[in-house]
Amino acid sequence: MSNLNVILVVLSIVALGWLALLLVSNELGQKVRLNRMGRVALASGLGLGIIALSLKAGVLVYLNGLSSEEMQSWQKFAATSQQRQQSPAKVTAIAPDLASSGNWSTWQALPTIPKMAKSDHWLKAKQDLGRKLFFDKNLSIDRTIACATCHDLGAGGDDNAQFSTGIQGLKGDRNAPTVLNAAFLTRFFWDGRAASLEAQAKQPFINPVEMAMPDLNKVVERVQEDKPYRSVFDAAFGEEANITIGRIAKAIASYERLLVTPSSPYDLFILGDDAAMTAQQLRGMALFQEVGCRQCHIDPTFSSAGSIKPIGTYRTFPVFPDNPYIGKYDLLVDGKSRSWRVPSLRNVARTAPYFHNGSVTDLKEAIRIMAVSQLSKVISNDPADDILVSATSVGGKSDRRRLTILRDQALDDQDIDDLAAFLSALSAEPPQAELTHASNMQ
Repeated sequence: MSNLNVILVVLSIVALGWLALLLVSNELGQKVRLNRMGRVALASGLGLGIIALSLKAGVLVYLNGLSSEEMQSWQKFAATSQQRQQSPAKVTAIAPDLASSGNWSTWQALPTIPKMAKSDHWLKAKQDLGRKLFFDKNLSIDRTIACATCHDLGAGGDDNAQFSTGIQGLKGDRNAPTVLNAAFLTRFFWDGRAASLEAQAKQPFINPVEMAMPDLNKVVERVQEDKPYRSVFDAAFGEEANITIGRIAKAIASYERLLVTPSSPYDLFILGDDAAMTAQQLRGMALFQEVGCRQCHIDPTFSSAGSIKPIGTYRTFPVFPDNPYIGKYDLLVDGKSRSWRVPSLRNVARTAPYFHNGSVTDLKEAIRIMAVSQLSKVISNDPADDILVSATSVGGKSDRRRLTILRDQALDDQDIDDLAAFLSALSAEPPQAELTHASNMQ
């Protein structure tokens, strides 16, 4: 059928449709006693239906007249258009199952630098002073421990030990968190008792099993004893500025704000590099959202203690204590679950062991524990375990019961592998200049 004939057929359908519309709307309007505006509204509603029907008829007439080659071309175009509308083409090509994983536009990359004081003209000097203080072992009572002792930049920002070793070989009772990307957080220590990097920086000095200084004034005296500090303080805080514990903490915090890792495979992917993550990492990313991990570990920090979303900084752990992992890894404190600051998962693949007591050395095992203890999942390769059914009596009556069906409850070995692969994509190196300096100080 020629294009002219197609046009004539469509116009005929439209004309007949509008004629029928006028007759029907007028007749209906009289029957139900509609005023003029009511008849216009009725005609408009019916008109939309006529337009849609006319367009469909025109398309059908047109397609009926296509040759087999033209029809195949049309079908290929329609399929391609539908695919483009459903999900980003490049991502779909890597991992087709991502299309239903949620709103991808909400994932965020880590900023390249944290917010700094805009009016601070001496920021660079403060960072230089903070770097010197961060690596200074003279600030511990026996001159053997520095901040960098427990926060090794080359080891992911912690010391990869269950508990850190302080003066005279003493051990703490909490696993040391990484210092990398701490600049983006708003609470520090497992119990969240420090609300800023400056507040956090003071406490290890006087912790009896860490640096064990008798008080903060003694820390100031140690710095004052070291004559080269005088010129560095002048550069950072102005000529003849007093050396105080507040300025010492501020300098250390200024340096720690340099220790960010914004170039992980995850960040590169979010910024548009579709090849930055593997297909397995992308599946793990989709699963991370699907099973609920992202409710507490919120991007870009992958913690609640730095999220822009208004949700709590702390989470009870474990939420579901009735499972074998709890006793195996002694995760309760005094026999009870505790509320902890949600730790960042940035560089988590490099910062084993895990949890507040550092009892788990394997990342995949940590994922299993979180899935069971926080999300009430089942670890199983049996598809039958994906759906759980529980029955409860209603109103205390024995002849009435209610069934509760829970779907997607099982995580199998492949799921665990995929989640671990995604978490590995959150790792990146701190600035090379800081790694070089740390290496030279060892």
